[in-house]
Amino acid sequence: MKSVSLVRYTKGHGGLPDSLEEVGRHYETTWGTAVAHIDEDTYLEGDAEGNLIVLSQEAAAYSEEDRRKLRVTSDMRLGEMVNRIRRIDVLPTTGAIVVPRAFLATVEGSIYLFALISAARQDLLMRLQEKMAQMVQSPGHVPFNRYRAFKTMVREADEPNRFVDGDLIERFLDCDDGLQSSIVEGLGVEVDEVREMVESLKRLH
Repeated sequence: MKSVSLVRYTKGHGGLPDSLEEVGRHYETTWGTAVAHIDEDTYLEGDAEGNLIVLSQEAAAYSEEDRRKLRVTSDMRLGEMVNRIRRIDVLPTTGAIVVPRAFLATVEGSIYLFALISAARQDLLMRLQEKMAQMVQSPGHVPFNRYRAFKTMVREADEPNRFVDGDLIERFLDCDDGLQSSIVEGLGVEVDEVREMVESLKRLH
């Protein structure tokens, strides 16, 4: 009911009982339904209102108070309530665009793949998503940013925060040559490079 707390288990010695000590907490109000440790000091949480949140702990922060805080680094609206997150460990290939980190299962029966984007491709994929959100018609004519923006009863965003929607990116392959050229204009890459990148992402599933 109050989002995620991290606790450290210590086995008791010398007749003392085992103990649990809280070492981190996300202080926003979020009714969490699933959580998983997806990377060093990084956690993925799903909530009851259909959002996904990536939380990070600054273990090297100067003050104890800052080290205890779990900060939101990314969030978006999935639109389905996630009730199970299972971490996966995949050895990335050289030059991998993304590294799969978890499978997500929802109460509606959907299964999603969550992956971390390599630092070298983050900016390109974010800008590609921004261009496609502007130029590709979404189902039902619902604006992409409006639909994917984080939303709860206590906080609402205008757009997804540092999240890339793989379904939208893969629609690049369905666009005609003229639209593909318009989308990549100003991104600093060629159409063939983007097409090859998106095809490699699609092969993940």
